[in-house]
Amino acid sequence: MYNGLKNDIIKFIKQHDKFSETINQDEITSKCNDERKLWGEKPISARWVRTLLADLLVEGYPIISTPHDPGGYCWNGRPGEGLECYKRLRRKGLKILLRARRVLRNIYRGQLSLFDAREIAKKT
Repeated sequence: MYNGLKNDIIKFIKQHDKFSETINQDEITSKCNDERKLWGEKPISARWVRTLLADLLVEGYPIISTPHDPGGYCWNGRPGEGLECYKRLRRKGLKILLRARRVLRNIYRGQLSLFDAREIAKKT
C-alpha cells in the first residue's frame, strides 16, 4: 500500500522539474485522493503525504523543496536549485544543533534540570 502511494507521489512530483513550477502538499494530497477514489479506497490526509514525502527524501529521491513563492516540491530541478536547497537544509540543521548544544550547556551549569529540558523540547 505504501509503495503504491509513494509511487503516486513520485509520479506527481516528476511532472514539476523547476522551482517556478512546484507542486505543494495540498495539491499532491488532492491528486492522490482523486486516484484513490477511482479504486474505491479511503482518502489519505495531508499529514500522511508529508510523512511519505519525508520517507522519500530519506531514501534519497531527488525531490527538492522550496519555501519561496509559490513554494512546494519539484523533481531534481536545475543544478543551482539543488545546491540552494542543500544550503538551506544545512543551515537549518546547524541551527538545531546549536540550540541543542545550548540546552545541554545550561543543564551542565545547573541552570536547567533534565525535566525542564524535556519540557522545552516538547514546546519547540
